[in-house]
Amino acid sequence: MNLFLKELKAGLKPFFFWTLGLFALIFAGIVKSGAAMADGAFMTELIGKFPRIVIAVMGMANVDISNFGGFYGVLMQYTFVLTAVYGTHLGNNAVSRESVDRTYEFLFTKPRSRAFILARKLLAATVYLTVFAALNLLFSVLAAKQLGVEGDYTGLFLRFSFSMWLVGVVFFALAAMFSASFPSAERGARAGNLAVLGTYALAVVCDLLEKPGVIRLFTPFRYFPNHELMAGGFPFEFAALSVALAAAFLVLAFFRFERRDLGAL
Repeated sequence: MNLFLKELKAGLKPFFFWTLGLFALIFAGIVKSGAAMADGAFMTELIGKFPRIVIAVMGMANVDISNFGGFYGVLMQYTFVLTAVYGTHLGNNAVSRESVDRTYEFLFTKPRSRAFILARKLLAATVYLTVFAALNLLFSVLAAKQLGVEGDYTGLFLRFSFSMWLVGVVFFALAAMFSASFPSAERGARAGNLAVLGTYALAVVCDLLEKPGVIRLFTPFRYFPNHELMAGGFPFEFAALSVALAAAFLVLAFFRFERRDLGAL
């Protein structure tokens, strides 16, 4: 079977469960937005009494949840984290699945270069990540329409979904690099997950500071701030940075994978 199609087939079941989680998060979140907007003044006053660090951890800093756009922006912070974790899972599996299945000897004795094999595996993972972001857009549109949310928020949904994809791509490429660099699949996966946790902690720090400065550069979770996306803008410079980082991580992943001891997989 074609390697690309084989990878798509192998990732179908996990993708189904990740998609279910995304579906539940989007629909449950948009349902709750109705209650939040119905008593917006009370919710705003209540959240204002929370310590700022709690607000930052919950992704509610500098956001007015008394309107749908603000509530959706907060909801998207959780989907960003979900996508980052899924992207990390995809990147790690693309490089190290054979070490878990104990099939690397069969695969890498084929008359194909390591780069050829890894490229097909990464491409299949990228397809899943792209469809995941597209489904976020679809679920958002359907949920808003089904629940009778007033106004056209398609542009907002599109901006957040594209931002979500870019964040996922960065962590996907970073996880692939870690998996290709560490001598065991477990250590590579652990490094990828710690990267998600560490960068989210930096995102909280950014929200606690009035001027985060260069700290923002180290956390993809704050490349696309809520207030800018909700205002109709889009930080193209950070989109370019996301693509550049992903490309650099993938180049390093190929470089390390070409020189890796396959017996260590």
